[in-house]
Parts: sequence; structure tokens; C-alpha cells
Amino acid sequence: KIGRIVIDPGHGGHDHGTVGPSGYSEKQLVLDVALRLKKLIETKLGSEVILTRETDEFIPLEERAMVANEKGADLFISLHANASRHRWVRGIETYYLNLTNSSEALAVAARENAQSQVSVHELQDMVKKIALSEKVQESREFAREIQSSMYNKLRKVSWQKNRGVRKAPFVVLIGAEMPAVLAELSFLTNPKDEHLLKQAQHRRHIAHALFAGIERYVKNLGGVKLARR
Repeated sequence: KIGRIVIDPGHGGHDHGTVGPSGYSEKQLVLDVALRLKKLIETKLGSEVILTRETDEFIPLEERAMVANEKGADLFISLHANASRHRWVRGIETYYLNLTNSSEALAVAARENAQSQVSVHELQDMVKKIALSEKVQESREFAREIQSSMYNKLRKVSWQKNRGVRKAPFVVLIGAEMPAVLAELSFLTNPKDEHLLKQAQHRRHIAHALFAGIERYVKNLGGVKLARR
């Protein structure tokens, strides 16, 4: 049983994250989705849910995984919104912590790591030390369930590109002692997506999609444990 889940709404306080064409910020979006997701998990899974922030406050990236560790969480998910120089780019992608040679993935990591003093190249060296951990494999499976659920459910209400499961050195995932992923919910820099994301109904769709991915991972985890016994 997954008894405790930590949800990390990215950014906060002075760190607005990505800001859409009309001014809707990433920090607003992810906090709203996190609060909705928390209610779904508590109501339907019966698991305890802890948020790294419940208000518009800034929490250093290095402290977010520490919260999950200190609380003895079984899962950790960090919520974010993507950005691109090209306003037409759309899509959903989910990350887990690992080494990468992808310039796109490194660019996303560099943006999300902006509030940290650690460079992406330094992070790559840090990640080498944990790349063989079984948590990497578990995190990849967790990421697959989140990505599959988000894409399959959200494409029914809005056109989205499936950008897949990716790996990158994210500060917020470093040190997590449980399966941990970072979900990029949409491109906030896309005017059409920003318009959707500002609507409560669409944010509710996202929360339900994330919940479905978590629920599938938990059920599959139970099946794996039973098979091992």
C-alpha cells in the first residue's frame, strides 16, 4: 500500500516559473492542480498527501525532496509547466532523474533548475553516482504511468503531442529516496494552452489524469510485490 505521497507544486513566491502570453504563471497553475490532486488521492486512494507548499511561497529546490524523505513518502511528484521560444509548441512530457545527452531535456532541466546554484554539468556528475539505483527503474515506471495517463486523457479534451518519458538531471529530484518524477503538464507559452489552463475545468481534467496515472502505478506495484512473494 502506498501510504504517503508528496506532491511538489513547482516554483512559488518570487519564482513565478514560466509566464504565459497573457500573464498566467506556472506557480499559480501547479499549485491549483496540486490541491485538486491532493483531494482526489485522499478521497479515492486513502493515502496521506503532503504538499511541499500550500501557499504562494518559495521553497528552495534542494529542500523539496528532503521533505519527502523526512516524511517517509512512498512517492514524490513535482508539477511544472513547460516553455518554448516557439509559441506553437505543445505537448506533455514526464521526466525521471538520470543522465542524458538530449539538448532538449538538458534545456528543460536548466530552466527548472534556475533557482539552484548547481550547474547542469555538475548535476550530471552527481547523477552518475545514483544512476544504478533501483529507484531509477522504479521512477521510470512511475513516469510511464503518469505520461500515458496524462496523454490519453487530455487528448480527449484538447489536442496534445505525446512528447514521451524523458530523463534529465533535475535538482528537485536529487536525493529522493522513493520513486520520483517531474511532470510538465503543458506548454504555458502556447496561447491556446494558456487559455485552456486558465479554465478551472481543464485544471480539473489534469488533476484527474495525474490521479489515474498514480492509481495505475500503485495497482501495478501491488501486482509486482505479489508476484515476488
